[in-house]
Amino acid sequence: MDVRIENGTPIHGQPLCEACVHAHIVKGFRESDVMVVCQASYPERLVPFHVRECSRFIEVKRQTLKQMEEIAWVLDPRGSKRRAGFVPAGELDKEQEAIELILDQKG
Repeated sequence: MDVRIENGTPIHGQPLCEACVHAHIVKGFRESDVMVVCQASYPERLVPFHVRECSRFIEVKRQTLKQMEEIAWVLDPRGSKRRAGFVPAGELDKEQEAIELILDQKG
C-alpha cells in the first residue's frame, strides 16, 4: 500500500519571516529567545509562531526595479553600422584585440 500526502505540514525549515523585508526580529542568547514583529500590517503585530506562508512576503535579497536600473549597464552603439549589445566570441573581428568599455555618468 502506498501512502501519499500532499501539502502536509512540514516539520522543519527556516521561518519565512527571517528572509522578509517586513520582519523586525530580535534574538536572545538562547535558541528559544526570538521575538518577531510583522511590520507589513497596521498596527504592527507580534508573530507568536514560525511562519510557513505569507501573502505580504517580500524577500530581503530581491532588488526593486529602481535598484536594478541604477546598476544596469547602458549599451549605446558608437556608429550607424554598429549595434548595441554584447557580441558572441565567435563573431569578433580577428583584428579587434581589445574591447573598449566607456563608463560615464549620464544623469
